[in-house]
Amino acid sequence: MNTLSAYLIGLPNAGKSSLFNALTGKGRKVSNYSGITTDLACAQVTDLPLNIVDLPGITSLSPLSPDEAITVNCLFNCNSNFKANLIFFVLDLQRLTPSISLCLEVLEQFPDQVVALINKDDELSLTSEQKVYFQNKLACPVVSVSSLNQEAGHLRETINQLIKKKSTHFTLLKPKKVQIISGASLPFLDNLTNSEGAPAFQVESHPEEVFNHLLKKTYSAREIVIAGLTKSRKAFSHKTDRIILNNWLGPLIFIGIFLFIFTALFSWAGPFMDGIDHLVGLLSSGLSPLIKNPMLNSLIIDGIIGGVGGVIIFLPQIMILFFLLSLLEQSGYIARASLMTDKVMAFFGLSGKSFLPFLSGFACSIPGIMAARTISDKKERLVTMMTLPLITCSARLPVYILIVGTFIPKESVFGVFNLQGLTFFFLYFIGPLSALIVAKIFRLSLFKGSSSSFVMDLPDYQKPRLGAAFKHSFQKGLGFLKKAGTVILALSLVIWVLSTFPQTDQAITSGMEPAQARAVNLENSALGRIGKVIEPVLKPIGLDWKMGVGLLISLGARELFVSALGTIYALGDVDEESSGLKERLLTQRDSLGRPSYTLATAWSILLFFVFSLQCTSTLAILRKETGNWKIPTLTFSYLLVMAYSSSLVVYQVLK
Repeated sequence: MNTLSAYLIGLPNAGKSSLFNALTGKGRKVSNYSGITTDLACAQVTDLPLNIVDLPGITSLSPLSPDEAITVNCLFNCNSNFKANLIFFVLDLQRLTPSISLCLEVLEQFPDQVVALINKDDELSLTSEQKVYFQNKLACPVVSVSSLNQEAGHLRETINQLIKKKSTHFTLLKPKKVQIISGASLPFLDNLTNSEGAPAFQVESHPEEVFNHLLKKTYSAREIVIAGLTKSRKAFSHKTDRIILNNWLGPLIFIGIFLFIFTALFSWAGPFMDGIDHLVGLLSSGLSPLIKNPMLNSLIIDGIIGGVGGVIIFLPQIMILFFLLSLLEQSGYIARASLMTDKVMAFFGLSGKSFLPFLSGFACSIPGIMAARTISDKKERLVTMMTLPLITCSARLPVYILIVGTFIPKESVFGVFNLQGLTFFFLYFIGPLSALIVAKIFRLSLFKGSSSSFVMDLPDYQKPRLGAAFKHSFQKGLGFLKKAGTVILALSLVIWVLSTFPQTDQAITSGMEPAQARAVNLENSALGRIGKVIEPVLKPIGLDWKMGVGLLISLGARELFVSALGTIYALGDVDEESSGLKERLLTQRDSLGRPSYTLATAWSILLFFVFSLQCTSTLAILRKETGNWKIPTLTFSYLLVMAYSSSLVVYQVLK
């Protein structure tokens, strides 16, 4: 039996990716707000000869953003990489009118190859009579499913029956006619022909006729919904929104939630971090006596274990952060946060559409930049992508934890908050605030224009699933460990080589204490010489050549800053709780006997990492999304100026 293919489409936030995961066993990112899927994914349905392609959500067959264009191009055979025989259209039970309106539009083009999936029937409230009613009105198979409860059994059975009954009759999708599109869709479509060169789209010549046609679909959809489903499911959400979206309580709840999250990063993760620190220490102390060759011992203990061990210590903070954010996403709160921030972001030349990319940026700038595809206005999209690196990503966590844990005292504030937690909160939110200010400057200068309109269907509140949150946290932690075992490991080895060679003549270090000899060797190494070259530029911001080397190394990955210090100071395994590294930072003296690193130096380092673009991967994705190096170069340059200027000011004021 030949393997068939199906497209999974529907409104944004209809539950497509959740169904994709339930059918295929994959771990595609899902959430309870729109715009999370900005690219496509393909996998085979478990135990069935069917490949399924998860496509970004759309609101009509006339795309108004790059991600919507991906879906429309696939449907009309303008994407030569993917072909399908079926369409699984996901009807959102909480938004049936717009869902059915879009479904009718798709059925008009593909009347015999659509299977409708009524999703979010979590309480199995639809009766068999209602399902039959929808099936008769839509003239296509209808299955009721719940992506929340991972109820894919009925869907699998339906798919299996379809394959057995019609597998020999399914042909590739072919639209019935040329699709009429709005002129606003042209910037997002590469061409108006399909992969065979035949016309696929035609720009509307009489807008009022197209509008009336879509309006008719909407009226038809309403009639179907009113007759087929009368029970209201939104009462609880409406009552809750009176509190969550209140003009006074809303912002206070918003601040309180995120203040709690960042305070929890310190208080909850401590025991787990101590455990990892202890295990890494045991590994180093156990292996060191067994490796007799001094050079090999240094490579394994200082280079590999010290480099990677100094990074994985931050795994608990990262997993806790993503666990709590996942709970917020699932609950539906993030959609409300987008709505609340729309007016604020409009003042800065953006819209609520930029909130999702900014939120994604707290995890990593790369998915945030990709999420900006949902923004239809090109200038607003570019400004969003260029300011995204200012959002405090998880890669900065190791640097913040080390510096804050070393120089900020563990004091209680008002008997409730921890001073370190408040500092952490400040560091996290100064980035987004700066992003908005820079966005305003860009929108008044290089990228003039008004913010685009923001329309969003608020999802109903849902009870967060702890299992899904744990799974999401585990996936992010696993991704972090993969990075630590590949990119960070490779860069740690490079650091070790540069900090070890060329070696100092033994005659010079003869008779020195081991620690003093290591310091001399490091200063004469290639890494030390590079640091000496850039030291004059760093002196005004309070940094010496050693910290300068750490900044250069962190261009490969911000997390490497901590392990780089461990290598630079020949301390081996280090982390923010390492007494050796803390003592070295606090007791290091310059040539005049003054402390090398003070509170002023600490804030200089912190602000440099708040503003600088210390990530080559972000530059690469900017190049990919914009098609040239102009935007990446401009982004790197203005952020470097901001980082250096802010560090200069804070150091000169506090020193």
